[in-house]
Amino acid sequence: MAISPSTIEEVQRTANVYDVISDYLDLKRAGSSYTALCPFHSEKSPSFMVSPQKNIWKCFGCGKSGDSIKFVMEYEGLNFADAIIKIANKYGIEIKYTKSNKDEQKLKGLYETAKNISLFYKEQLKKSSAAKSYIKERGILPTVVDIFDIGYSPTDIKPLMEFCEKQNISLEDLKKIGLITEKENGRITDKFAGRLIFPIKDHKGRVVAFGGRAIEENRLPKYLNSPETEIYQKRKVLYGFFEAKDYIRELHKVIVVEGYIDLLALYQIGIKNVVATLGTALTKDHGKLISKFADEAILMFDSDKAGKKAVIEASKVLLEENLDVKYCVMPEGEDPDSVAKKGFSYVNGIINQSKDIFQFIIEKIEEYSSDKYRDNDKVLKKKKEIIDLYINLLSHVEDSVKRGVLLKHLSDVSGIPVELLNTVKTPTERTFEESSEKENKYLSYNEKLILKTLLNKKDEILKEFSDFDKIKGSVYFHYLLNMILGENINEDSEEYKEIQNFYEKIDTKAALEALHLLHKKWIDEEAEITAVLSFDKEDLLKEILEKRKLSNNYKLKN
Repeated sequence: MAISPSTIEEVQRTANVYDVISDYLDLKRAGSSYTALCPFHSEKSPSFMVSPQKNIWKCFGCGKSGDSIKFVMEYEGLNFADAIIKIANKYGIEIKYTKSNKDEQKLKGLYETAKNISLFYKEQLKKSSAAKSYIKERGILPTVVDIFDIGYSPTDIKPLMEFCEKQNISLEDLKKIGLITEKENGRITDKFAGRLIFPIKDHKGRVVAFGGRAIEENRLPKYLNSPETEIYQKRKVLYGFFEAKDYIRELHKVIVVEGYIDLLALYQIGIKNVVATLGTALTKDHGKLISKFADEAILMFDSDKAGKKAVIEASKVLLEENLDVKYCVMPEGEDPDSVAKKGFSYVNGIINQSKDIFQFIIEKIEEYSSDKYRDNDKVLKKKKEIIDLYINLLSHVEDSVKRGVLLKHLSDVSGIPVELLNTVKTPTERTFEESSEKENKYLSYNEKLILKTLLNKKDEILKEFSDFDKIKGSVYFHYLLNMILGENINEDSEEYKEIQNFYEKIDTKAALEALHLLHKKWIDEEAEITAVLSFDKEDLLKEILEKRKLSNNYKLKN
């Protein structure tokens, strides 16, 4: 549904650039124009100019310019249509559409439903001593609970049903926002029952989904997120972005963590320019959203192997959006939640020691180039792998000048001529086939075997295998796997039918063997990443070989 040209023309005709921008910035008169510190880059002397007569603005520092609509788009991170709507509301202009707004009203109803359910959960938290005790144990402050609208889903669904009846919320709408499951016998269950609730908001502040954390430590899965719906696409939403965007814009810097609790722990000690991924890898859409508000991204992931691997993958995404990427090296065995308990000064010190991702890898190359390792053939192999990783990351840098400088630096450190290193394909040079290969829906025999058996023999598989976050597989495989484990798949869904139609037989033992094989591949890949991101350089090779030995000697239970 498109906004009518007449509405756009009226907004453009009515909106005054001074009126609009003065809602956001402290403008000071300078002759017939106005000045301010630019909100789009760091500066101490104002270079941002607003001309009411010409109805335009321009920053002579970063070069950005435009009219009132462009400013709202840049400042708020909105698309053109949303910026038009925001300005139209400011001036009381009626918004007309080129066709019926039936679809818009439908989505508006789902947003309203999600918001009301969020309020219900928030109220239920006050009534649950177990949930309040858990929050206290995790050290989450009441002010943060309130800011992020944290709630609780009771184990008994009756209060939810009574609330929905009073609010005229239908079961159909609850299904559409991914909240409930209807069993074959007609029994309705809340997917998040017995969990602490983290409402997930989009960058406009609308509740679009929910995250649930089990308050019983032995309950699996520990974390559960809403499935994708008409109002929620994981690839586009970052937890905490709405609450953090003004701080990110002010500092031109964002800190990326992996979990809800990590984010809350940092936020409550005063580090508020922080966002979290939602149980998924950082996506291109995430990168684009971040790049509208920040110039620099600091990756503050767990210090375990999975966290270090995630740093590399996230760096690729962010580099493609022309962001400076830094790696915040966590003390061994620590995560953002645990270090936050030591206070702002301690955490801020760690963050300030973050290193540019390329410089971090360069230092690893220098370490392996020392006399200590000079005659070790195995270490030379690892050095090559680190250089290959550097070049791989470099291929995600679009700016040719920046790429050239980084390549020259690598050449100087490694002693390898630039012409031998310069085999980098930039993002625009990579073919469609290469970029889409990772996203296709091809599933291997083992992946199909695992999915079909897990769908039909889930309890038997879970008794023998639990490391589902540590297996190697295609993107589509992990998508289906998470749907099954999170109970977000029902018999009417296309995914359910697709899996049941696989020719592979349901075989628990074979599925477990396949899971172990994919787990071994994950271990091997982790070992390669360890070569770059490990603190323990002395025992690095020994550790890699030992882990592979353990992996090869693994015996399945009979």
